[in-house]
Amino acid sequence: MRILFADPLVVEEQVGVPGKKAELNQLLKQTDFVSLHPPLTPQTRKMIDDDALARMKSTAFLINCSRGPVVDTDALVRALDAGAIAGCALDVTDPEPLPKDHALRERDNVIITPHVAWYSEQSLVALQAGAPQEVRRVLLGEWPVNVVNREVKGRNRAGL
Repeated sequence: MRILFADPLVVEEQVGVPGKKAELNQLLKQTDFVSLHPPLTPQTRKMIDDDALARMKSTAFLINCSRGPVVDTDALVRALDAGAIAGCALDVTDPEPLPKDHALRERDNVIITPHVAWYSEQSLVALQAGAPQEVRRVLLGEWPVNVVNREVKGRNRAGL
């Protein structure tokens, strides 16, 4: 399996980054499975539109696990209707939830999950234990494991 990724914030030579960095348009043309994970920003809203879907292989599948509005839902329906892509798996949709009579429902080539695809008994235990463990670390004067804003290290009230 060959992995391609498109991420403006990742340098290809970074240690531990699997795959080869590519421009999004190149990635769309070459991949069999396009898995989306960007945050929703003005730049990523509807980044998968008619043009992006037209670049994909007719045998490719689109997977969206990020935010619904990253994909132009109307464009996705048009691409599926035209056979421009083989199918999609959506953990998120726009709108969310989809209306009961929406064109994406009841298709053999579309999987829609209720944005809880993360759920398992094991992940629930980890979720419930994770936050208290992070609080414990801070109270003991340790740096938390899951820090989003690493720039605050050394400049916070806890003195960490």
